[in-house]
Amino acid sequence: MQRDFWLERWQNGETGFHQEQLNPYLGYFYGEKGVPLEKRKTLKVFVPLCGKSVDMLWLAQNGYQVLGIECSEIAVKDFFETHDLEFRIVEGKRFKRYISDAREGHARVEILQGDFFDLVLRDLEAVTDIYDRASMIALPEIMRLDYFKKMVELQDEGMRTLLVTLTYPQEEMSGPPFSVSENELNDLYSEKFKIDKLLGKDILADEPRFQQRGLTALYEIAFKLTRK
Repeated sequence: MQRDFWLERWQNGETGFHQEQLNPYLGYFYGEKGVPLEKRKTLKVFVPLCGKSVDMLWLAQNGYQVLGIECSEIAVKDFFETHDLEFRIVEGKRFKRYISDAREGHARVEILQGDFFDLVLRDLEAVTDIYDRASMIALPEIMRLDYFKKMVELQDEGMRTLLVTLTYPQEEMSGPPFSVSENELNDLYSEKFKIDKLLGKDILADEPRFQQRGLTALYEIAFKLTRK
């Protein structure tokens, strides 16, 4: 799943992975169970491989600063234009920065258009949290180790991640999304991160498109990762 794969998907409008509704884990852990609204302005949430996720809009509307990264310019422009957000563009050597400044009822949103693997720690200045709903599971196993190594480089001690994974018999369906087992997650993350399993549920009955692709089981799990 190299960069060209995703660029082609966006170019051809093959975006079945895009969700039109707020992710319930995000709404619960950063809404109902999140910090009080008046304290959220001090928090900045990084969304890797963000696409044009409506979750970013929800975060901004609920007081969180947002930083995303996405390789597709189509996806980035669609996000701002779909939600009628004024934005400015700042050209850089590694990224083109799309910025919607804070205003009443809406915190700042910035999306870096470019390659995730070009990020360095200073790009995530002031980031306190990471929201990964569709990044790790977007990558085949051969690329997930590189993704993990990059995520380690990008995080200071204490940084928190809400990670949502899918687990299913990988032989029954070619990804994306790919299956990530708890064992793999523990093998990758346990040395550098504290891992808390938050919620898990069987979602196959709610996902007819995956049933049509031949899946006989589909389990979704939300984790909290804290950088040691």
